[in-house]
Amino acid sequence: MSKPWVELKEARGRTVKIMNVAFDEEYVAVEVEFEDGHSMNVDIIPAVQIRPQFQHVGTGDARILRSYKSRISVAGGLKINPTPDSDLE
Repeated sequence: MSKPWVELKEARGRTVKIMNVAFDEEYVAVEVEFEDGHSMNVDIIPAVQIRPQFQHVGTGDARILRSYKSRISVAGGLKINPTPDSDLE
């Protein structure tokens, strides 16, 4: 099972100078500036995950008969890559 977080290894050991949350109608991100002159941005992309299921509810208790593949819908039609970029590892 994968971890429910992403470790930002490049930030390990660095001292944070300032951290900002930037937001407007089209852009939301956490911006971290380190004392050594480096910085890191984490873009926040609004999305909805859809997990359809076919169920039988006639007896009062729901019984799942079939689960379908989850889909992710992102505002503005952006594509989400759930795996880390290969050039960052």
